[in-house]
Amino acid sequence: MYNVVDSPVGQIPVTRVDPKLDALTEEWTVRGGGKGQGSSQVEAQLYGKGGIYDVEAMAGLPVGVQIAGKSWEEEKVVEMMKVVDRALGERGFGPGSYRKWKESRR
Repeated sequence: MYNVVDSPVGQIPVTRVDPKLDALTEEWTVRGGGKGQGSSQVEAQLYGKGGIYDVEAMAGLPVGVQIAGKSWEEEKVVEMMKVVDRALGERGFGPGSYRKWKESRR
């Protein structure tokens, strides 16, 4: 979406999918989860019985945040990414970190 409106965007990895923490609870499997905010068809395809959200298959995938700015403000996006990165501290990301993360979960 940001490419369409020509906005600079950066992505910062924050954590990884953890099956113990990110498994679906009953509120997600019940239609709408009582919240009713999204499309019930989309929710059913994602989180319903046989849905495409498979926490075991996604184990270890990075979860991140995006920092977006206005056109021609690339420097501001980069600097804000630095601020967020420092605020988050050490997270175990970088070359070879997935293998170490996976071994630590055994």
